[in-house]
Amino acid sequence: MVRIKISKILEQKIRRGYPWVFHYQVQNENIKGKAGDLAVVYDSKNQFLAIGLYDPESEIRLRILQTSNPVDIDSDFFEERFNKALVLRDNLFSEGTTGYRVINGESDGFPGLVLDRYENTAVMKLYTSAWLPYLDILIELIKKKIAVKRCVLRRSRKVAALLETSKIYSEGHLLFGDNVDGPIRFKENGIDFEADVIFGQKTGFYLDQRDNRQAVRLLSKRKSVLNVFSYTGAFSVYAFAGGASSVLEVDSNSIALEASKKNLRLHFSSRDFSEAEFSQIKADGFNALSALESDNQKYDMVILDPPAFAKRKKQKNVALNAYMKLAKAGAKVTKKGGLLFAASCSVHVSPASFFKNVFLGIKSAGHRFEEISRTSHAKDHPFISSEGQYLKGVFCRII
Repeated sequence: MVRIKISKILEQKIRRGYPWVFHYQVQNENIKGKAGDLAVVYDSKNQFLAIGLYDPESEIRLRILQTSNPVDIDSDFFEERFNKALVLRDNLFSEGTTGYRVINGESDGFPGLVLDRYENTAVMKLYTSAWLPYLDILIELIKKKIAVKRCVLRRSRKVAALLETSKIYSEGHLLFGDNVDGPIRFKENGIDFEADVIFGQKTGFYLDQRDNRQAVRLLSKRKSVLNVFSYTGAFSVYAFAGGASSVLEVDSNSIALEASKKNLRLHFSSRDFSEAEFSQIKADGFNALSALESDNQKYDMVILDPPAFAKRKKQKNVALNAYMKLAKAGAKVTKKGGLLFAASCSVHVSPASFFKNVFLGIKSAGHRFEEISRTSHAKDHPFISSEGQYLKGVFCRII
């Protein structure tokens, strides 16, 4: 078992729930251990502090599994955690949702691992190769605990790079069950969607925006909707499900725009949408907003859900400026009395900073606004620390 020495300051952070030990925080040298070995941290008084998964190839050297009291890390340990995760998602199926997150990494006690469910298909995504020695345990738990026919393995870029040389566990590797022969259908709040669980973003679908999409559904009746950075059109389908009069999508990815059309046809199989009801623009979001403003186009509801503007901490200020500019551009094409929804998935941007810059953007557009609600993660995406609190959104009425 690997032993790791850290500073007193980091000890206190771990006691408060901090989930990681980075490579530069390890104070002892020449540690011999391989990915998946258990590593123990003792405090300055030589008392047990934490145990976790060691990964010598990752910037995060230790992903903490347990603090305070030493325990056996075995199948019973992981089953108990799995059971707790299932309780949190217990009534989603009865609410008409068959696509949701079963395990949300650190927040559910499985650091560096995500497990999503799409109807009868599970998708496991690994952010550290430290989980590879535990795959047999995880597979048995999935078979035992959730009624799925197959489980697909996805890998983060860093894990994929490590595994490429060994030629094992390729992207989309089938851990058990029948082969995937196409997109997987599932429901979210009773609405039909498809997910590409082999090559799609994340594990095939952005499940974390479920509550925000439902809010759009409840607010969109008889409204003209502009969906910027529309990706595969989930917000658009929800808007029409809520009675929107029209939706214009903007995205720079032609494949995503085609997928959006497919999702719309999937749920509204017997409805033909006219060009006045549904249309798309293939363009950068900022450029499209500028063009729409120049053309004096305005909408009852504007949705701004961009990709992460800050993928690294040093990009935070650039991202905040981008969120402000985006909110300004969005407010300029929102009708008086209309709704503006802005979201961020950048973990390096705090909720307070994001909201502040959205509000500054609306004001700089020359508008006053009424804040309706602030949003965060759905219940199947819990977070236990600021490091896990990446998603934030706000609904505003433009005055």
